Amino acid sequence: MTDPLASGTPLVIAAHGTRDESGVAECRALADRIAEKLPGIPVELGFVELAEPGIPEAVRAAVSQAPEVPEGADGDEKPAAAVVVPLMFNTGGHVREDIPEAIDEGRGDARVMYSAPLLPDVRMRKALNRRLAEILAAGEGREEWRSRDTAVVLVGRGALVSDANASHYTLTRMFWEENDLDRVEPAFIQVTRPSVPEALSALAAQGADQIVVQGNFLFPGLLHVWMTEQVEAWQASHPGVEIRIAPVIGDCDEVADVVVDRYREPLDEVGLGEGAPVYMTGLRLQGRKVLVVGAGHVAERRVVRLLEAGAEVHVVAPNSGIQLTRMSRKGLVDLERRAFQVEDLDGVWFVQALTNDPEVNALVAEEADKRGVFCVRGDKGRKGSAFTPATERAGGMTVSVVGDRTPRRSAKLRDEVLRALQG
Repeated sequence: MTDPLASGTPLVIAAHGTRDESGVAECRALADRIAEKLPGIPVELGFVELAEPGIPEAVRAAVSQAPEVPEGADGDEKPAAAVVVPLMFNTGGHVREDIPEAIDEGRGDARVMYSAPLLPDVRMRKALNRRLAEILAAGEGREEWRSRDTAVVLVGRGALVSDANASHYTLTRMFWEENDLDRVEPAFIQVTRPSVPEALSALAAQGADQIVVQGNFLFPGLLHVWMTEQVEAWQASHPGVEIRIAPVIGDCDEVADVVVDRYREPLDEVGLGEGAPVYMTGLRLQGRKVLVVGAGHVAERRVVRLLEAGAEVHVVAPNSGIQLTRMSRKGLVDLERRAFQVEDLDGVWFVQALTNDPEVNALVAEEADKRGVFCVRGDKGRKGSAFTPATERAGGMTVSVVGDRTPRRSAKLRDEVLRALQG
């Protein structure tokens, strides 16, 4: 496989945008840092809103610098004219809807690849943990706070997409355990609850008297301003509680390195199978053992489908949600709350690696490949040996569509086919 950097494919960084000049400046500084890590690669920065240029303009600028398309190449045979990386944590509305629409507006007939958002990636948590350590340390006329004596409100943006909000809860739990904190409460700045004042009140009711409020925000902007205003208003009526506000993550190597990897991932995957298309087939899993590693929301949805297919489902994960726990109690699935072990693959016909840890997913896929067991990876689909298509059933027929890292387009095409079949 050739080095993806040798292709010269431009990178488009798709950021949210803010009216805060310092936030825009820090975002541009991060883009410069990323460009330094990708010598010879054109890097364009575009914003969803509130700042210029927009993403369509950034995509057009990137496409204009793309390598020349070989004569006769068409469709998926075309080399990628650009890779777009969303500079956002989770798969909220901007990642699912706004950015893909902006890409379509700007790309013309060029092929543009769309990569994954920043989470889950341990480096993003390390950046967040580093900011916490900075605010706990002595300095600027303040004493050092011990983490085990400190409570934290970890504040997310808040989204209309439940998966994005659920991811913030997962992050909160990991943040708590990794930093040996007294306790941590999640909060959201908009759209959903609990709010920042509600989370502060919950901690105060539990006896917390020193609290760090930390926004899981990349750059300075209105969200951080709102958060600060809400904290100050709450503290005015709770003078017995000391509060410190942590800085945003900002321009740093951790974020830059994640973006570089997100850029490389789809280009790395182009070489898998020497560009061969997938071979569509159907699996008869009735009475066959299927392993699911991970127990998050994606795993819950996949397990339901596997049970519908008659599979004997074995789930391995350190923790599980309510739905899988109920399935286990009813005897529908075999659930073991522990880390993945290589021996879990013994006697398995099919496996799905659906954890939020890329290293675990990679290990599952590698060991499955050694055993000749097909594996679906939930984080980096084309690095598994199988895909889960966009599937729906209607009128006695099953329609499945597999796309090239474009699940939104796959689902749209699936729905169009279903409507056509239904007349």
